[in-house]
Parts: sequence; C-alpha cells; structure tokens
Amino acid sequence: MRRYSIQTKIVLPFLLLFALVAVVLSLVAIEIFAWKYSEQFTRETEAWLNTIRETGYFQMYFDENKEKIKRTYSVEIMIFGSDYTLNGTTLDHLSDVEQDWTNLADKMRLREVRPHLENPDGKSVIRDVTLDGKPYKVFYLPLELGRFHCILRPMEAIAEAKRTLTWYMLSIAVLVIGLVALISHLIGKNLTNPIKVLVDSTARVATGDLDEQCELKTHDEIGDLAAAFNQMTRDLKQSRDQLIQAERLATAGKMSASFAHEIRNPLSSMRMLAQMLMQKPEMTVEKHQQSLRYILEEIEQIDTIVKGLMDFARPTALNLMQQPLSPVLQAVLALMEANLAHHQIHLELDVLPETPEIQFDSDKLKQAFMNVVLNAMEAMPQGGILKVSTIVNEDRVGIKVVDNGVGISAEDLAHLFEPFFTKKTRGTGLGLANVKRILEEHGGNVEIESTLGAGTTVLMWLPVEVSAL
Repeated sequence: MRRYSIQTKIVLPFLLLFALVAVVLSLVAIEIFAWKYSEQFTRETEAWLNTIRETGYFQMYFDENKEKIKRTYSVEIMIFGSDYTLNGTTLDHLSDVEQDWTNLADKMRLREVRPHLENPDGKSVIRDVTLDGKPYKVFYLPLELGRFHCILRPMEAIAEAKRTLTWYMLSIAVLVIGLVALISHLIGKNLTNPIKVLVDSTARVATGDLDEQCELKTHDEIGDLAAAFNQMTRDLKQSRDQLIQAERLATAGKMSASFAHEIRNPLSSMRMLAQMLMQKPEMTVEKHQQSLRYILEEIEQIDTIVKGLMDFARPTALNLMQQPLSPVLQAVLALMEANLAHHQIHLELDVLPETPEIQFDSDKLKQAFMNVVLNAMEAMPQGGILKVSTIVNEDRVGIKVVDNGVGISAEDLAHLFEPFFTKKTRGTGLGLANVKRILEEHGGNVEIESTLGAGTTVLMWLPVEVSAL
C-alpha cells in the first residue's frame, strides 16, 4: 500500500472538497444567471409583443417592411402555413437543407406547439431553438386558417454572456483553489513539521541516543506531545543510568566482599605479630619501635579500607527514627572540629531552626555526612571555608555542603558516584558511592555541582516521609 504523508492527507482531501464545491457553485451560479437573464428576456419580449400583436402590424406590413421590422424590433419573423410550409421569413441566409419545410418544421418544433396554440390556456407558447448554429427564443402566435406566426429573438448575447461568465467563474475558481492549495500547504506544513521533528527525535532515541531532546516550538497538543516525549526520554535515560549504576554496584559489592574476606584474616595476623614484636626486649630500640608503629599504622589504614569494602558489600537495613536533623549534623561537626582547625578550615554553620523532624537512620546519615565533609577537607589542602546549611523545599529537606577548594572537572563529575573511581592517591573511590547508596535507601538523592578551581557544592536531599528499601 502506498504511503502518504500526514501533510498530503490533510491538504489533498480538503483541496479536492473545496475544488468540487467551487466548481459546482460556479456552474450553479452560471445556470442561475442564464435562467434569470432568459426569464427577464422573455418578460420584456412578451410585454411589447402583447402590445403590438393585436394591431396586425406583422401581418399587414410584413411583405413590404420585413427588413424594417427586423431592424426595429431586433427579431426574425417566420410565417408557416397549416401544412408547416414556410410562407415568409426575414431569415434569408438559411441553407437549403434547413429551408426544407419538413426539416425546418421539426427544428421550429411546430408539431409540438400546435396543440397549445389550438387550445390556448392563457400562457405564451415559447420554445428555444437553434438555426444555422445560432440560438433563438421563439414566440409562437396563431394566425387565421391554422397558420403560425413565429417571432425569433436571437439569444447570442445571452450565450456570449454565459460563456464569458463561465470563463470568469472558472478563472476565479482556479485562482481561489490555487490560493487555498497554498494556504493549505502552509497550514499542513506548520502542523506536520513539529511531527517530523518528533519522528526524527524518536528515530534517534531508538538508536540509543537518550540525550536527544525534541525542541518545543508550539504550545498546542503537538507541543504537549513533544514535552511528554522529552520527559519520557529523560525518565528512560535516568532509568538506564540507575540500572547501569545498580549493575556496577552489584558487581563492585561482590568483588568487595570477596576481596575483604581474603584480606582481613591475614591482616589480623599481621597486626597481632607486629604487636607481639613490640613487646620483645630486643625490639625496644627506638628505631625498631618506630618501624613497628609505621607497620601498625599502615595495617590500620588497610583495615579501614577493608571495613569500607565490607560496608559497601553488605548494606544493612535502616534503623529509621523520627528525629531532628540538626543534632546529628552538629555531632559530626563537633567530632571533626579539631581536624578542621588543624587544616585551617573555617566552618560556617547555618542550620534552620524550623527544620522539620524526619525519619532517618542517624548512624547511616552520620557516615554519609562525614564522607562529604572529609572530601571537602581534602579539597582544601591549604585551608579555606566550609559552609554547612539546611534547606526546606516542599516535601524534602536538604543538607548543603559548600567548599572553596580545588573543585572537580566536568569530565570527572560524570563518574563521581561510580565505585572505585577516584583521583586521590589514597582512598578506595567508594566514599561517594556509599553516600549515594545511603541517601537512595532513605528515598533521597545527592547532587553535586563544581567548578574547577572555585569549589564544590554538595546537596543531600532527604524526604520528609521515607520508606526503607
């Protein structure tokens, strides 16, 4: 089956319908004009014919003044006998075939009108005939002895007027149809162009390009459709990213659990042996003690990393409690106060007193908040300002952490929440992945904005009402 575009389906039926209506109306108008013109022509003829036919003027002076009669009344006159033979006429240019009385009687429709003349009903007997290719309107008048008097008024003026009107009407119809076609094309194009853009965008999305967004140019149903398409694409991209992130987290969790299990046992043995060595008399030398302390510190560092891997691999159920947010934040900052001062970081705290109580796991939230603060501290090695504030936004509460540190490049921002992604010399790259997981377990999310060399802003959102996952 042949495929037609929407524009063709819109324009073509409308154009065909209008063309049909225009042609039909033109033909009807032409016929009405011709009918009215003919009717007026007939009434005028009957008016002066009724006035003069009683005088017998045509009969008395026909032979002597037939040309004068013809010029005076702009008519042709024929007189037929009772046997339909032509007794006299002003039409002297008829061909021999048309002058044949039998043929002429048929053309003049004499046999048809004779009964009406013999039994008059008060109405004029009028017929349209064509002689020598020219149209005439014939008025029939009875004479004595069964003869016919035929007054022929030429209808060429009406025919010519009808032809002229026909050309004018058809020309106007063609012009209007062309104008309607142009307007219909523009309207159809205006309607279908946004649909074509939407189809192209759909095709690109079908290839996997979920960053595609359809440009909104209209504010009608098509614009609503484009907006819905854009929202669908964004939701689809978000779902795909969440699925990829979930797969990465699942893979990273399995690797982390296996890795932590294999390391922790030998690590415990190493710590115990180092502690035993420090108690032996021959290891009391200061340089030996210092070396063993270095070993224990590194073991503690490795143990911390292993604990992080274990936490990441085995997320625990939330212990949700309805409680205020401010004491939890202040407890973490109080714990880190000495560390902040040591790194010459000035803390600016702006916690709203009207922050509503919400449900959250305080231990998990402390872990997430501490990770964010530690990242901010590491981003300001030469000191700086750390701003912590809370935000209430409709049905959620936000914790905002702003630093004026080294910032993060746009390229790295896209990978911050991926497990094991880090640009630090020390660290596992699981800190922000854990922050994201904890907030999502609470039904919230985390947002990060950063400018390289200017600082970073982290927004942690928690819903007022949360359902544990």
